[in-house]
Amino acid sequence: MNIFFTVNDSYTKYLSVSMASILYNLNKKQTINFFILDGGISDENKRKLNKLKYIKDFNIEYIKIDNSRFENIVKSSQAHITNETNYRFIISSLKPELDKCLFLDAYLIADEDITELYNINIDDFYMGAVADQLPLTENCWAKRLDLAKNYRYVNPGVILVNLKKWREENIEDKLFENVVKYSNLLRFPDQDTLNITLQDKVKNISHIYNAMPVQNYLVEKEKKEAFDNPVIIHWAGYRKPWIYSDANYSEYFWKYARMTPFYEDIIYINVLEQVDKKINTIIESLINEKNILQLKLNEINTKIIDLQYQHYKLRSKIKYNNNWIKLFGIYNTKDYLIFYLFGFKITLKMNEKNINKLAWWIPIRKWRDNFRNKFFDKFMGGGGVNNSLKFIYPFYFRLYLNWQL
Repeated sequence: MNIFFTVNDSYTKYLSVSMASILYNLNKKQTINFFILDGGISDENKRKLNKLKYIKDFNIEYIKIDNSRFENIVKSSQAHITNETNYRFIISSLKPELDKCLFLDAYLIADEDITELYNINIDDFYMGAVADQLPLTENCWAKRLDLAKNYRYVNPGVILVNLKKWREENIEDKLFENVVKYSNLLRFPDQDTLNITLQDKVKNISHIYNAMPVQNYLVEKEKKEAFDNPVIIHWAGYRKPWIYSDANYSEYFWKYARMTPFYEDIIYINVLEQVDKKINTIIESLINEKNILQLKLNEINTKIIDLQYQHYKLRSKIKYNNNWIKLFGIYNTKDYLIFYLFGFKITLKMNEKNINKLAWWIPIRKWRDNFRNKFFDKFMGGGGVNNSLKFIYPFYFRLYLNWQL
């Protein structure tokens, strides 16, 4: 059994989970060869992968790829899909002695023996693959591709490849031609190009060999077929089980992750991802609260400005209202008695002579004496006619009749 993967160094830990699951469930008599299209795997990680032989013995070969041939290929619309996925274009020429292989994504697990999958007859086909659900949706990008109307777009995360037929019909060159020809239409360059190029001879295989938890299955029969007894569970899309603890069927991933020497590394990455997510959530929440507080502060500032304006208007009104003319009134200061009569002001100096003149007009003696005593004490320093009859409080007599202009 020949199985190809393509990974860079950062994905080696997830590759180990896929390999562990395959080895754990494979028939003990089955010989297995792993071919890793090497996007820069470190020697340390290669040593760790080799430790999986405690589960079952295997052969492994790392094939370095000249990336220059892939540099001009349009990038995938999905950030998690790297350029290494395009390496599958050249698998038929990399191992010319092989007639058949499985090509698998590194973020899947096999929960049963995959021997039956490998033994499916594809002699008359370029590849065997599982029909994808996403292209069935309305306005899907795949509908813009150069595909026959009756063709069902397949997901290349699990493909059984007829390497002999690829070489016979020069499929490798056709793949590179089409990835350039249709570059403006490609959303997923590798899988879109595979579908366009190989559509005439693709064998649809059972959904049990590529059950995708992240997909929204539009055909209920196919969903039931995929998950009643899945052989391969494939986390296509961005919701990977090592990032999202609530990803569907993530327990299958962790079951096999525990068998690998990368388990602690994966846990650490998972914790960091969760912490980052929570920190980002907190930051977003604080930013939202800041924006809300800023809005409230703006409202308060607007109200303060409005109050200041109202205060200004009130002060102006009060100031205006103080511009009145005194028509009638009598009041005193320490030194003068002031009369207003029809707006005319009459001022009388408060001395003993004037006090006596004013008192003369008071008809009752007791009142006259009180009047004199009050003014002598207040203004003249005492010496009134009858001190026993002094007023307790200073005498202020004010009568204002105001006329506002």
